[in-house]
Amino acid sequence: MNFEEIVNISQGPLAIMNPVDPENILKLCELAGISEDSSVIDAGCGNGTVITSISAAFGARCSGIDIREEGCLNAVSAVKEAGLEELINIYFADASEYTPEPDEDYDLAISLGSSQIWGGIEETVSGLKNIIKKDGKIIIGERYWRCSTLSPEFSREWPEILTEYEILQICRENGYEIHAVIHSAEREWDRYESAIWANCLKWLSDNPGHPQADDVKNYFSRIQEEYFAYAREYIGWAMYLLTPSEKYQ
Repeated sequence: MNFEEIVNISQGPLAIMNPVDPENILKLCELAGISEDSSVIDAGCGNGTVITSISAAFGARCSGIDIREEGCLNAVSAVKEAGLEELINIYFADASEYTPEPDEDYDLAISLGSSQIWGGIEETVSGLKNIIKKDGKIIIGERYWRCSTLSPEFSREWPEILTEYEILQICRENGYEIHAVIHSAEREWDRYESAIWANCLKWLSDNPGHPQADDVKNYFSRIQEEYFAYAREYIGWAMYLLTPSEKYQ
């Protein structure tokens, strides 16, 4: 079973595929000055919950991109259900290869838990910078190490996770200041991870004897062991609002 199939089983049913409360996303959008005159793009939009929430709250025009066909179909359904078809476009594509149309001029780019699309946080900031206006803003949401001194075993397991100081330096080197940050609470982590476990167990219960059941079982066991062994203690998740540094010069 490939990774996309595992994601569809474990996270596909989730409204937001990250450990974050929807209202916190809207708080950052408010700080970013999003209004009915704004345009927003969500790279790795999942099931479309974030962009439908933004359009509903602010009246902004939004675009969502996701490489998972199932996610895009769910996002289209969410947009229709919310009655926001005139404000939102969904693209089934690789966000790292996306080039905006001439009439697509984005004020804000969002990437929540999607830095793997570009290959890391630094590449994500650089990639998003290329699809927004010169004075556009960015919201990234990612994991970070809660402390700088870690067991070598843990740091080798997750080489892509950075400290928040490293994230700060990456933002500055790419011409941005961190305007605001919202850290996810432990209850948000617990709720998110528990939902993933529940989805895996439901699939296993609904598909007894499936030829690829072992793949799901192994995935479930691995992520649960990682969470209890060290992830909950050492890894945090946060959203960062980035604004161009030149604005303050």
